[in-house]
Amino acid sequence: MSSQISLDDRMLKSVRKIVPSLTTTKYKGQDGRIGIFGGSMEYTGAPYFAAMSAFRTGADLVHIFCTKDAATAIKSFSPEPIVHPLLDHADAIRQIKPWLDRLHVILIGPGLGRDEKIFKIIAELISICRELKKPLILDADGLFLLCQKPDLIRDYPGVIMTPNAMEFSRLVKAFLDRTVQPAPVVKISELKHLADSIGKNVVIINKGAKDVIVDGQKGSEAVTCATSGSGRRCGGQGDLLAGSLAVFWWWAITAGPSECTISTPAITAAYAASRLTRECNASAFKDKQRAMLTTDMLEHIHPVFTRLFEINNK
Repeated sequence: MSSQISLDDRMLKSVRKIVPSLTTTKYKGQDGRIGIFGGSMEYTGAPYFAAMSAFRTGADLVHIFCTKDAATAIKSFSPEPIVHPLLDHADAIRQIKPWLDRLHVILIGPGLGRDEKIFKIIAELISICRELKKPLILDADGLFLLCQKPDLIRDYPGVIMTPNAMEFSRLVKAFLDRTVQPAPVVKISELKHLADSIGKNVVIINKGAKDVIVDGQKGSEAVTCATSGSGRRCGGQGDLLAGSLAVFWWWAITAGPSECTISTPAITAAYAASRLTRECNASAFKDKQRAMLTTDMLEHIHPVFTRLFEINNK
């Protein structure tokens, strides 16, 4: 336990080094322009939660690329995200591609759904992002697509995957042709084997009773975030993690490897997002108990972020 506490303390100090200062000399967009690809007729809340988590963490701009049927609902939730109803457009890629240069980190998956036509567009998008060397996060149905097309991200230049227990089982079957049963805590050796099979620039956050983070670097060690959340598992919490992760990763990239004193920028960002989400869960649960919703967790991002990461804690 003492070694885990020591690691948590060191990881927190590393995260604090990447959090940018708020100064009047900055321009809009400098602290994060995030692109979220997701949102379908059935699932409109997921991209909203990811976007608002990114905003509350500190992103300047968030773009949501969704289907036409999802756009009106997402816009009605909040005026903050910029919503592009393009994913099911006849020439979706042509219209999306000019936006990619403006986006710092791409998040694919929240509320994406499993329409084969949309998957075809997303597969082409991932190939373009590879050429552009865009930092890429794959979550939810983005991971389901990978199980069908594993080669999409083999040796991708920088990707973070965020599977839960069931998604991890599917990924192991797809990439390693092995069967593992979903479990509250993953075996680190199995998680590491999966990462190694994908490539050295992959990071995997396996979400569970403990969040376990590994990369595809040979000989690297796992990082665990075991901070208690709560027993309340309302839907949408993974979307909060993914949204904040996109922001933390951009900050870590901007700060550079020298500021990420314990591990790589991607793992530093992964730990930050995991710690923030778990502690927001615990904090919101104290207020609402069984009635807690993911919406309540959004309201706790500010006080939890301030307590964990702000500059006066460095």
